Amino acid sequence: MIEGRGLARVLLTVALALLAPGLGGATPVLFDWDAGLGSRGDFSDHGDGPVFDSRDSLSLAAGVSHGMGPGEMTYSVAGQLAYMPQDLAAGDPRTNEVLAYPSAVSVAWEMQPPGLRDPWMHAALGRMDAREPTGLLLEDPLAVHPAQLLDGALVEVRYLGFYFSAQAGYLGLLDKRVNRVRFTDADARELSDGPHYFAPPRGLAILRTEADHLLAGQSLGLFGIWQKDFRAETPRLDTWYAGLVVNGQILSWLRQATDVVVGISVPSAGSTGAGLLVSSLVAMKLPGDLLHEAWLSGLWASGRGGGLSEFPALAGPAVSPAFDVPLQDIVKVELGADARLPVAPAGARLSPALTVCLLLVPSGTPAANYSFSLSGPFAGTEIALTLAYLPLDGFTVTARGAALITVSAVLPSVQLDTGVRL
Repeated sequence: MIEGRGLARVLLTVALALLAPGLGGATPVLFDWDAGLGSRGDFSDHGDGPVFDSRDSLSLAAGVSHGMGPGEMTYSVAGQLAYMPQDLAAGDPRTNEVLAYPSAVSVAWEMQPPGLRDPWMHAALGRMDAREPTGLLLEDPLAVHPAQLLDGALVEVRYLGFYFSAQAGYLGLLDKRVNRVRFTDADARELSDGPHYFAPPRGLAILRTEADHLLAGQSLGLFGIWQKDFRAETPRLDTWYAGLVVNGQILSWLRQATDVVVGISVPSAGSTGAGLLVSSLVAMKLPGDLLHEAWLSGLWASGRGGGLSEFPALAGPAVSPAFDVPLQDIVKVELGADARLPVAPAGARLSPALTVCLLLVPSGTPAANYSFSLSGPFAGTEIALTLAYLPLDGFTVTARGAALITVSAVLPSVQLDTGVRL
């Protein structure tokens, strides 16, 4: 727990930064920039024949910073240009156009990098990524911008191994195609409505508190998320999430990560629903210089009440690239292993990984956009091989091939991603 004296120290330094920008004499103005190129191609079969999606993107970022009191003030702008001649993803409307959008426009103040026990604070205002610790609710790798964007504010404080953050913002000023928000039927209709530009009018607030190495080498985190639907017409859907995150080393060669999230959905018409999402991973370091880790992971997401058999998911990731559905009404058990192989040129690395995944759908209801048959709750077994090649710093090539083996068909999926950061 942060002591009162330590908290007072944090508040005092923040006040000095805001009230005395000239403290410490003249400070230089620094300019920084970043750029990246990326390309992605996806081939998949959902049971009705193959679908090919592709996307090429260019990202640019620039910022100006200068000292301000005991910290640094930064003004930054970033944007992305994406060309998508095919669908954004299977089941989404065809795009056939160039999409350009600002991915971050912000003003931020941050204390100088602290010592081990020094207080640190960061505050930002503008367009930014929404942050939550599990990666299961607000990160969608298949979206144009994988992290959920919002227009709002963020405050972070760290002291003595404790961390606290508060973030809140609005989604309704975003281009609807950027994050693919499909929370309700109304969201899906707007996504397929070509003239409709803006994302759903929703508010998002996130609170997080974390403690490093709190007990037996394990770090503990608690978080809460509130999603508010500001539509003028019904039906509307508000949701609440409360989550627990525990991760860390058990032994020098064994680690674990566990996430538990409770979701509450409050529709404008009908009864309240509740859902539970549990994800757990145990990974063991493998012997030798070439092998890396072997892991066993499990995920369960389900709900009931309010007409729900699904966890009320936000814009989270898909179950897997071969089974491209949200983490709703699903049980997933995965066994995998990977390696780290030195290859040419000198300093490059090749990382192969093999996974075998069992997929169950407790309700026995087929997923949307998929036409294969289920056998009770059994949806399929997925076998996947991933190859990640890093020839140079900032340059990555990732290829993944998978087969979803169901009772009625074998559904292939292939992805190729390349990216260069300048």
